[in-house]
Amino acid sequence: MALDSTYAILKKTRSQGLLWFTRRVLHKTIVLPLYFAYSALVFALGYPICKLFNLRFPNVTVEAFGHLCVDVDCYLKEGILGLRPDYRSILLASRNQVSNAHMLVYWEKYLKIIRSPVLCALLRPLTEIKSIRYHVYRYSSCIDAKGDVHDIQRAYAGRPPLLSLTESDSARGWAVLQGLGMPRDAWFVCAHARENGYTPDANQAYRNSNIKDYLPAIRSITDRGGWVIRIGDPTMRPMPEMDRVIDYVHLHIRSDWMDIFLVASCRFFFGCSSGATGLAHVFGRPSVNVNNAPLSTVFPLGLDDIGIPKHFWSIRESRYLSFREIFSTPVGNYRYGDEYQRAAVRVVDNTPEDIQAAVTEMLDRVEGKAVYTELDEDLQKRFKSLMNPTHYSYGAASRIGRDFMRKYASML
Repeated sequence: MALDSTYAILKKTRSQGLLWFTRRVLHKTIVLPLYFAYSALVFALGYPICKLFNLRFPNVTVEAFGHLCVDVDCYLKEGILGLRPDYRSILLASRNQVSNAHMLVYWEKYLKIIRSPVLCALLRPLTEIKSIRYHVYRYSSCIDAKGDVHDIQRAYAGRPPLLSLTESDSARGWAVLQGLGMPRDAWFVCAHARENGYTPDANQAYRNSNIKDYLPAIRSITDRGGWVIRIGDPTMRPMPEMDRVIDYVHLHIRSDWMDIFLVASCRFFFGCSSGATGLAHVFGRPSVNVNNAPLSTVFPLGLDDIGIPKHFWSIRESRYLSFREIFSTPVGNYRYGDEYQRAAVRVVDNTPEDIQAAVTEMLDRVEGKAVYTELDEDLQKRFKSLMNPTHYSYGAASRIGRDFMRKYASML
């Protein structure tokens, strides 16, 4: 074993060079011992102070936008609901790492936020102490288990969202939109189709969507008089020019604060399995989420949200798997592309027609026109009955798209 390790190091040194080997030696002999010594000192001094002043560090992954929104929201709502002890909370969110710096402006109303990279690094060892760190992964990072996010959001339902747009952000945001030709009395929908550019991980590509499949749904929105603003990042493929559609991702006006203004101000959010959905939720905007995968994540967060899942094609059997089959096997919880490959299962995007139907339902819902029959409610119950506590969105209060369930009822 030791010889194998030595050989591997020599082989990598040959490919990476002597500088790599020198850095490795310095890291092992100097950096790590110094870090452990510093951590011991921080523990000795910081632990009693944190206990004395009832300090806790929620370990939020601030680099991921969805977690910056949803995990902080859940942590705060747990406190409001009395589901955890009351703490003085400190969030380490280095300005060099945080996914959206303006989001911190909204959260600092509720907890202390440290942005300094140096201070974050100095305090980081405290977050390794179990009795001081507040573990938030159970909210939205669970695999093979339900996320506590759904229990918390269901318990909080009926109360106003924690966040609302500031007057200054609203004023400057609308000034930008008017400069792009949108009237002040117009309404708009934010659309987001996840691509590989923002997080280029082939193992997560199964979650992606094609913006071209959104086009019929986008026309449904503009046909009713609305505007559509496509959000995301500049690596995304451009949209075709369409009336009352703004491809914001390719404009120079993109900014952290504008991202928040758009989602917080939209009539509803139209997207897929991505962190932007979390932003809509914390500002109380309803969402229609399409192309959800894995199947266990199909239910969005909010009471007024709807979602539809991708389909799952068995390559060995040349047929689509039923919802019952998927939920009764590990396929329902697969989070990585190579898992689907090993199981010979292909993840298939929703059709443009199914996406359009889900968006039309949301348009009707926000206008108070949506109609549901006893059969629709029965289909919802039958779908949810297939889930159990090993499934991420088990117990969620949201719905599967009405027309999707009618069309694919035979897959229950």
